[in-house]
Amino acid sequence: MDREIGGGGDRILAMPRAEMDRAYRLAGLVLGDRTDAEDATQEALLRAWKARGSLRDEAGFVPWFDRIVVNVCRDRLRRTRRIPFIPLEGIDPASAGRDPFDAVLDRSEALAAMRDLNADERIVLVLHYWADLTLENVALHTGWPVGTVKTRLHSALERIRRTLATDRADGTDR
Repeated sequence: MDREIGGGGDRILAMPRAEMDRAYRLAGLVLGDRTDAEDATQEALLRAWKARGSLRDEAGFVPWFDRIVVNVCRDRLRRTRRIPFIPLEGIDPASAGRDPFDAVLDRSEALAAMRDLNADERIVLVLHYWADLTLENVALHTGWPVGTVKTRLHSALERIRRTLATDRADGTDR
């Protein structure tokens, strides 16, 4: 019997590699760990599959799936009560191109400063600056009011500014 899966299931099954890579990088930037990002991406796919009936508009697939990825990451961060940020040692820079998350982590002072952010601040910062979403779209992707998104972004930026200023004053290299 040949039947259509529908309800977002077709889109999940046919999800292109670029969308999966994007979800993985989003999870990696939020969680700060490659292994956790892989697990979170897989868990998000499973949750999306189970919730495929809740996708009402196929055009809204990306924000819907991003919200699932963000919620999986938030659940993981709540369980650990910390944001793990583990430096990746022993990675050959020539091989870093295979894992886009590794390449970003290796060269970003700002990402190192993100270790002090709470999960919600980190999520807003990543969606706004990395995913290049407007604040309204960040609200859409997270399910939070725009005012909450603005407050969390402001708080995150202030915390990063303080961290970077302190590091520079101390001569610390993160």
